Amino acid sequence: MEYERIFLTSAQIALGSTGDKATFTIPVKMEWYRSQLVIESTSSHATQAVVKFDKRPTAGSDTGRGDGDCGVITKPASNVQGKVIYDEPASTESVMLDEGDQVVVEVTTANGDACNAVAQLIGRVIPESKANNAAMQATA
Repeated sequence: MEYERIFLTSAQIALGSTGDKATFTIPVKMEWYRSQLVIESTSSHATQAVVKFDKRPTAGSDTGRGDGDCGVITKPASNVQGKVIYDEPASTESVMLDEGDQVVVEVTTANGDACNAVAQLIGRVIPESKANNAAMQATA
Protein backbone atom coordinates (compact mmCIF):
# COMPACT_ATOMS: atom_id res chain seq x y z
CA MET A 1 0.00 0.00 0.00
CA GLU A 2 1.38 3.43 -0.97
CA TYR A 3 0.72 6.28 1.43
CA GLU A 4 0.19 9.93 0.67
CA ARG A 5 3.33 12.01 1.19
CA ILE A 6 3.73 15.40 2.80
CA PHE A 7 6.47 17.87 1.82
CA LEU A 8 7.78 20.57 4.17
CA THR A 9 10.24 23.21 2.90
CA SER A 10 12.25 25.85 4.79
CA ALA A 11 13.31 29.30 3.75
CA GLN A 12 16.95 29.58 2.66
CA ILE A 13 19.42 28.59 5.39
CA ALA A 14 23.11 29.48 5.78
CA LEU A 15 25.53 26.56 6.01
CA GLY A 16 28.51 28.80 6.84
CA SER A 17 27.72 28.97 10.58
CA THR A 18 26.57 26.46 13.19
CA GLY A 19 23.28 26.40 15.08
CA ASP A 20 19.57 25.77 14.57
CA LYS A 21 18.54 27.04 11.14
CA ALA A 22 14.92 25.96 10.59
CA THR A 23 12.07 24.20 12.35
CA PHE A 24 9.36 22.07 10.74
CA THR A 25 6.17 21.63 12.79
CA ILE A 26 4.48 18.35 11.90
CA PRO A 27 0.84 18.89 10.79
CA VAL A 28 -0.30 15.22 10.60
CA LYS A 29 0.96 11.88 11.87
CA MET A 30 3.67 10.72 9.49
CA GLU A 31 6.67 8.45 9.11
CA TRP A 32 9.97 10.06 8.13
CA TYR A 33 10.70 9.23 4.49
CA ARG A 34 13.54 11.58 3.42
CA SER A 35 15.45 14.70 4.50
CA GLN A 36 17.26 16.74 1.90
CA LEU A 37 19.13 19.95 1.14
CA VAL A 38 18.82 21.83 -2.14
CA ILE A 39 22.19 23.57 -2.52
CA GLU A 40 21.72 27.13 -3.83
CA SER A 41 25.26 28.51 -3.98
CA THR A 42 28.72 27.52 -5.12
CA SER A 43 31.28 26.18 -2.68
CA SER A 44 34.09 23.68 -3.03
CA HIS A 45 35.72 24.36 0.33
CA ALA A 46 37.42 21.37 1.97
CA THR A 47 35.45 21.85 5.23
CA GLN A 48 32.13 20.17 4.54
CA ALA A 49 28.91 21.28 6.19
CA VAL A 50 27.15 18.68 8.34
CA VAL A 51 23.42 19.18 8.85
CA LYS A 52 21.28 17.16 11.27
CA PHE A 53 17.51 16.87 11.30
CA ASP A 54 16.61 16.43 14.99
CA LYS A 55 13.23 15.15 16.16
CA ARG A 56 11.79 17.40 18.91
CA PRO A 57 8.81 15.62 20.54
CA THR A 58 7.45 18.72 22.28
CA ALA A 59 7.04 21.87 20.19
CA GLY A 60 9.23 24.69 21.49
CA SER A 61 11.10 22.51 24.02
CA ASP A 62 14.49 20.83 23.63
CA THR A 63 13.65 18.28 26.34
CA GLY A 64 13.97 14.87 24.69
CA ARG A 65 15.34 16.36 21.47
CA GLY A 66 17.03 13.81 19.25
CA ASP A 67 20.35 14.05 17.44
CA GLY A 68 20.03 13.50 13.71
CA ASP A 69 17.26 10.93 14.09
CA CYS A 70 15.52 12.28 10.95
CA GLY A 71 18.67 12.46 8.88
CA VAL A 72 22.29 13.57 8.80
CA ILE A 73 23.55 15.19 5.60
CA THR A 74 27.16 16.00 4.75
CA LYS A 75 27.60 18.44 1.89
CA PRO A 76 30.47 17.25 -0.29
CA ALA A 77 33.58 19.39 -0.72
CA SER A 78 32.90 19.65 -4.45
CA ASN A 79 30.65 22.32 -5.95
CA VAL A 80 27.11 20.88 -5.93
CA GLN A 81 25.08 24.02 -6.63
CA GLY A 82 21.62 23.00 -7.87
CA LYS A 83 21.94 19.44 -6.55
CA VAL A 84 19.74 17.77 -3.94
CA ILE A 85 21.74 16.00 -1.21
CA TYR A 86 19.52 13.61 0.78
CA ASP A 87 19.32 11.05 3.57
CA GLU A 88 16.73 8.28 3.93
CA PRO A 89 16.12 5.85 6.78
CA ALA A 90 17.72 2.41 6.67
CA SER A 91 15.30 -0.33 5.64
CA THR A 92 14.86 -1.41 9.28
CA GLU A 93 14.54 2.13 10.67
CA SER A 94 11.21 3.83 11.32
CA VAL A 95 10.86 7.31 12.82
CA MET A 96 7.27 8.28 13.57
CA LEU A 97 6.31 11.94 13.88
CA ASP A 98 3.05 13.00 15.53
CA GLU A 99 1.03 16.18 15.14
CA GLY A 100 2.78 18.90 17.13
CA ASP A 101 6.22 17.26 16.99
CA GLN A 102 8.93 19.33 15.39
CA VAL A 103 12.04 18.57 13.34
CA VAL A 104 14.85 21.07 13.87
CA VAL A 105 17.43 21.58 11.13
CA GLU A 106 20.80 22.11 12.82
CA VAL A 107 24.17 22.85 11.20
CA THR A 108 26.68 21.06 13.46
CA THR A 109 29.76 21.63 11.28
CA ALA A 110 29.84 24.88 9.35
CA ASN A 111 30.84 24.92 5.71
CA GLY A 112 34.30 26.42 5.24
CA ASP A 113 32.87 29.38 3.32
CA ALA A 114 29.48 30.94 2.66
CA CYS A 115 26.98 28.47 1.23
CA ASN A 116 23.19 28.49 1.25
CA ALA A 117 20.60 25.75 0.93
CA VAL A 118 16.91 25.01 1.34
CA ALA A 119 16.03 22.22 3.79
CA GLN A 120 13.19 19.83 3.01
CA LEU A 121 11.47 17.08 4.97
CA ILE A 122 9.31 14.43 3.33
CA GLY A 123 7.05 12.05 5.24
CA ARG A 124 4.50 9.33 4.60
CA VAL A 125 1.11 10.28 6.02
CA ILE A 126 -0.15 7.70 8.53
CA PRO A 127 -3.95 7.74 8.78
CA GLU A 128 -4.90 8.09 12.45
CA SER A 129 -7.94 9.11 14.46
CA LYS A 130 -7.45 12.40 16.29
CA ALA A 131 -8.86 10.72 19.39
CA ASN A 132 -5.82 8.40 19.47
CA ASN A 133 -3.32 11.26 19.68
CA ALA A 134 -2.84 12.81 23.13
CA ALA A 135 -1.23 15.87 21.50
CA MET A 136 -4.49 16.73 19.69
CA GLN A 137 -7.14 18.72 21.53
CA ALA A 138 -10.36 20.13 20.08
CA THR A 139 -11.18 23.75 20.79
CA ALA A 140 -13.96 24.49 23.28
